[in-house]
Amino acid sequence: MYPTKDEILEKRPDLDPEVIKIIKNWKINFIKGWKYTPIKMKLERLELLITEILEKTQKKNKKSLNLRLSNQYKYNPTTKTLYQNKEKPSIVSALHELAHHIYGPSELTACQWSVWLFKECFPGLYKNLKWKKHTLTK
Repeated sequence: MYPTKDEILEKRPDLDPEVIKIIKNWKINFIKGWKYTPIKMKLERLELLITEILEKTQKKNKKSLNLRLSNQYKYNPTTKTLYQNKEKPSIVSALHELAHHIYGPSELTACQWSVWLFKECFPGLYKNLKWKKHTLTK
């Protein structure tokens, strides 16, 4: 069962300031011109972001992560594989699936962590997104 927008936004989760710093530094280096960046480069940049966040959080949980391309974003906990959408790279979706790797299967936890991080680190982009059930869309 997926959480509602209200459940996701009800309470800001405890976000690691170091993870926020990683995302904001990544944003400075890679977000300018994102709309016009080739898909392959977006995927490479998202992989870098995922890897940096994982290196920070791995100190607490030593779970290796496999990154693969697919037709949609998803996470397979059995193989510890995060699949990125090879046609539609998405910062918030990448963060969401990474949250499943770090925190487990809870949709509420993954939604809260990814949405609140995105909202805090990309406030201008967040304002332009629309809620569609439990997800943010353009």
